[in-house]
Formats: sequence, C-alpha cells, structure tokens
Amino acid sequence: MLKQILVCLVVLLTVVACGPTQPRTELSSSEEAQLQREALISATEKKLQDAGVTIIHSGQESMLVLPADKFFFMDSSHLNGRYYGTLNAVSNYISLFDVETVKVGGYSDNCGDPLRAVALSRQQAQNIAAYLKNQEIKAPIIYAIGYGCSFPIADNSRADGRAMNRRVQITFYRLNARR
Repeated sequence: MLKQILVCLVVLLTVVACGPTQPRTELSSSEEAQLQREALISATEKKLQDAGVTIIHSGQESMLVLPADKFFFMDSSHLNGRYYGTLNAVSNYISLFDVETVKVGGYSDNCGDPLRAVALSRQQAQNIAAYLKNQEIKAPIIYAIGYGCSFPIADNSRADGRAMNRRVQITFYRLNARR
C-alpha cells in the first residue's frame, strides 16, 4: 500500500513539475520551409565534415577549409576527380545562403621555392573558383588568391603541420543572418 502511494506521489510531482502539455500548433509554411532549410544545411555540413572539410562560422562569415592533399594531386594544381562530389556539396552548401562574394585562397607549406609555392597555390585556388563558377553558385563575385607559404596554421617543421598548411580556404559572407 505504501509503495502504491509513493508511486502516485512521484507521478503527481512529475506532472506538477513538468506542467501541462501544450497542444501542438501547426507551423506556417515559412516556418516549415525554414526548418527544412536548416535541416538541409546541417545535413550538408555533416557530409562536408565527413569528407575532411573544416567549417568555421564567425558571425555572418563562413569559411570552408579543404585539405589540398585530398583535392589536388601531389605538387599539382590538377583537381582529383575523386572529390568532385565533395566540391559539388561545397557548391550546394554555399548556394543555400544569400552570398555576395566568395574568396578562394590557396596556401602551401614552406618547402621549395617560395615563388613556385605562390604560383601553385594561386592556380589551385583558381581551379576551385572555376569549378564553383561552373556549378553556378549564387554569388556574383568569385575570386581566387594564392598566398603560398604565408599565413601557416601549423608548424612547418613537422610533416603533419606541412600537410595542414597545404589547404584551400573558401570564405564567404552570409547576407542572411540566420544560419
């Protein structure tokens, strides 16, 4: 008997603590569309991250960091065809936002001739920018810059650091405030 009373008290306290349940309200078509858009953004971000793309958001600016070793053949500016699907996902992702400008920056490690590093990183950035343009992303301005070994993000004295420094960064400013 005491056990039943305790169970009833626990149930009663739970109901009181949680409060009455609210009836489910229907979403407007714009709210439904926004939820679907946010779900699509999250799914695309997951796909990109699974492919090795790092996504960084800072305010309304977004940056996608692509490891050059995956997207280009070694010491080359030729795109690796195995990653066209990922580049298509990058293009689709950028197109989910109202974007005015897309900057594609190429970076290298500090091995070899610095002038060649700038030229190679510029050509890699240009090839990614051209690919995005061919995918018809919704951005009126897409431009490429090669930085060479400037602006390292890791230690160039280690192999893993040099690999991190060989990258392509795609930066865009989202005009729509909500992600």
